[in-house]
Amino acid sequence: MGTTKSKRRVKIVESIASAISSKKIFDTIDYRNRNEDYIKQYMHQPLISELELLYENLELSKSMDKDLVKQKAKNCLLWEGDVNTTVNNFTFFGTQHRPDFVVKIDKLSVAVEVKKGETGSSLREGIGQSLVYSSAFDFVVYLYVDISKDKKIRDSMNGVKEQELINDLWDSHNALFQVV
Repeated sequence: MGTTKSKRRVKIVESIASAISSKKIFDTIDYRNRNEDYIKQYMHQPLISELELLYENLELSKSMDKDLVKQKAKNCLLWEGDVNTTVNNFTFFGTQHRPDFVVKIDKLSVAVEVKKGETGSSLREGIGQSLVYSSAFDFVVYLYVDISKDKKIRDSMNGVKEQELINDLWDSHNALFQVV
């Protein structure tokens, strides 16, 4: 979408990525044997906590009390697992698409996609979804949860070709890609 990457915007996107990839989440749950929805449930609260911090640090809360900051943080996070929010579908190439989470904060809309797997197929699916979401959102955070026994996908992230793709996703599509 061509949204500029100011320091403030990059901080927001990186904070979202950091919250959902927190070591606490993956040390706590048996992510290899749980489905994606279960993993996303565990990401919800750390994400809200991170959004509360963002509201405080970015001065979006100018003298708001703690309860109001909490409420604002909750309101800016849309997740299908929350019965009080709706992540709307959008049409692209004649088909419906919907990210796992949407964060609307500081006039930004950020799509969040979480994929779990150990094969190229699941990895490619998430990359494709990220590209599609980049057509409708300012930024995309794509977290791939590597469940391969030897963590081959995570450990290959520093390869030259892999880094070229990761950089291109960020530079050309505003999609931040991480693997845990």
